[in-house]
Amino acid sequence: MAKIVKKVHKKRRLKIEGLAVLLFSTAICGVLFTSLFVRAQKNSLIIQIEDIQAECTSLKEANHQLDIQIQNLVSKDRIYEIAANNGLSQNENNVINVDGDK
Repeated sequence: MAKIVKKVHKKRRLKIEGLAVLLFSTAICGVLFTSLFVRAQKNSLIIQIEDIQAECTSLKEANHQLDIQIQNLVSKDRIYEIAANNGLSQNENNVINVDGDK
């Protein structure tokens, strides 16, 4: 009498299920890691943007202060005062008005 041997494919099915669980858990870990990494990068960029905006604000204020100083330095009154201190005077006969609308 010959023996009838039945092949059991249960082991192969467990290997496929195990591989599927491994891939799924790896994908979940990858998604979590990527999410945390992107969030950290986003926060870092937000901090850099705020720092640059603060620097821009301070530079704009400094530029405004420098504009005020320039206006004070090029004023006619200051030029006339420096000329008078150096012994120069304005001769009204030599003053020529130039019309800038041409």
